[in-house]
Amino acid sequence: MLLPLAACGEESSLGRDAMTSYDGPLHLPEGDGRHPRAGAAGDVVDCDAWGTGASLHGEVYEEGATSDSPAAAVRTARSEGLWLSMPPDLAVAAETDDRVLYVAEVAGRPKAALIVHDGQGSEGAGGDGWYVESWAVCDVVELPAGFVEERGYEVWTDADGQVVPTDRLEVFRGPEHCDQQDMTFLSLGPWGRTPTFVRDPDPEPYLRDYLSEPYQPHTALPADAVDSGFRRGDDRLWLAPDRARAYVGAARDDVEMWPRIVKRLTCA
Repeated sequence: MLLPLAACGEESSLGRDAMTSYDGPLHLPEGDGRHPRAGAAGDVVDCDAWGTGASLHGEVYEEGATSDSPAAAVRTARSEGLWLSMPPDLAVAAETDDRVLYVAEVAGRPKAALIVHDGQGSEGAGGDGWYVESWAVCDVVELPAGFVEERGYEVWTDADGQVVPTDRLEVFRGPEHCDQQDMTFLSLGPWGRTPTFVRDPDPEPYLRDYLSEPYQPHTALPADAVDSGFRRGDDRLWLAPDRARAYVGAARDDVEMWPRIVKRLTCA
């Protein structure tokens, strides 16, 4: 599940210097790099788990509007929704006469990268000017914690204290446009392809057909529950041996039971 673009009017920071500069190429031939679809930006990010990215195909930009400065190109692309999952606070890690690299860092490691280029633009794009040429982000849970939490995702760690990537565990708040903002979904891997459980303190009657059983806010942990090794603060995640239930809590004598979704929840 991809995170939405930063909301319109969201405060952002552009132009400060990154903690670590980047001395690699800011442009790669199409198909080159560690993540070919993401172009040069894909080689910038330092990921424990890869997320996503994209780059311009062709010599002339026609995907949106060009701008008169690097920072304006970032703001234009954001307003046009040309990428997902990009934090609003970006720092400059490298620049040349016609390219600028912006990054979002966590503990000095670039977890998101965006390269803007001063190049040729089509007539429909407004002619020549600055535009986003390539971008890349790591797995969403590796991005700055405040950004991740604001978007409704939860960051969990394993028994060694390492952040768990979303291809192993994905926990996120339901979308407001579906009136599911009070629900939390927990998927043991990519959403829709692995067992998914839900925390729903105030269930609507229509949901009964979608869940294996009602959510329980307080129950004792069964003796045969399996510790997943995943942690979030004091909370731990256990699973029923058949993965029909998930248990979340800090004490074995008082945990929440999250039922499994048996029919996929969708909304327009």
